[in-house]
Amino acid sequence: MKKTWLYIGLVAGLFTTTACSNQETANVIQAAQETKKVEVAQVKRAQAERISELTGTLEPTEEAMVSFEVAGRLVALHRNEGDQVKKGEVLAQIDSSTYALQVQEANTLVEQTGAGLQKVNNGARQQELIQAQATLDKAKIAFNKAKDDFQKYEKLFKENAISKDTFENVQDQLALAERDLISAEQAYSLVTQGARTEDRTMQRSSYEQAVITKQKAALSLEKTQLKAPIDGTIISKLTSTGELVGVGTPIYRIGSIQTLKVVLPVPDREISMWKEGETVTLSLYGSQREGKVSKIHPATNQSTGTIGVEVTVPNPQRDWFAGQVVKASKKIAGKEGIFVPIEAVISRGGEKPYVFLHVNGKAAKTDVIVGEIQDNLLEVTSGLKEGDQLVVKGVDRLFDGDPIELAGGNQP
Repeated sequence: MKKTWLYIGLVAGLFTTTACSNQETANVIQAAQETKKVEVAQVKRAQAERISELTGTLEPTEEAMVSFEVAGRLVALHRNEGDQVKKGEVLAQIDSSTYALQVQEANTLVEQTGAGLQKVNNGARQQELIQAQATLDKAKIAFNKAKDDFQKYEKLFKENAISKDTFENVQDQLALAERDLISAEQAYSLVTQGARTEDRTMQRSSYEQAVITKQKAALSLEKTQLKAPIDGTIISKLTSTGELVGVGTPIYRIGSIQTLKVVLPVPDREISMWKEGETVTLSLYGSQREGKVSKIHPATNQSTGTIGVEVTVPNPQRDWFAGQVVKASKKIAGKEGIFVPIEAVISRGGEKPYVFLHVNGKAAKTDVIVGEIQDNLLEVTSGLKEGDQLVVKGVDRLFDGDPIELAGGNQP
């Protein structure tokens, strides 16, 4: 009796399980046959467009590191960071006392050599001419007298009327008078004819060298004042008063920040899409400004594979600062083709990619071949044509042949 009841229970259980399984199958079939609401879009050919985003650091459009050309102790700094300066304005001063003395010495040397040059050019004064003439006349008289004495004493010596020593003394006096006459003649000639050409040339060279020395000393004195080479803003002050600074020691960093620039690292494969004069949107902490491409650098950076593109941006309020990092955005046009939303394409495991088309109120599974991704769009190189009604939303719930309708009940 127990066995009979056990058998009946097993049969009843089997019947119940079979009934449940059939019900689930029926539910799946019913669900598959239900009309599903989707969104569709008409397939069109279009040119792909994406946003290129790059970052770079803001810099002054013009910048100079200002330093002295002469060495000395820094005695004054007239400007501070943030000050506006004009080209030629005095910014700092070093002790000029040594350079001022050099100018005085050079002036004295110019006066001395100038006087010497004037003397050789002007020749002798009238008083010098009279004196030279008098000396020459005196020398001639003395020579003639000595010559007459010599002739008398020579005759007496031949007659043995005087001693040899007396005759030799007279002979020496004649020789001495002759030398004095020659010297007087040369002095007179020098006074009347002036300096020789080579003397004038040498004196002029000395004067010109002295003038050059004076100019150099004056220039060095002028360089003890440090002047702004450009209009701009003091970006940084790099030293303090009292320091001993050498030639080339940086004192100030000056930059023109009314307009800023940023050099963007553009991949060399995209450089053909950038043109001078184009507009680029720059963003900094939620603030946006329009910049313009002002220059494209002529060479590729070998370490990064990028080409620098310089973009300038107005900064009239000076509220953007050199050294800040900005993000640049620019639309880049791609190739023409069919591009669909990424979520419209299904690819599971090793399956080929496919989409669903809306055909006569049903979902038609269609295999496709895909290409590049452009932002949130996927290129379809094969499988679709213009005019196809592509299901773009609700594809994850579809099977091939499912009845579908547009959301809102509208049919394409």
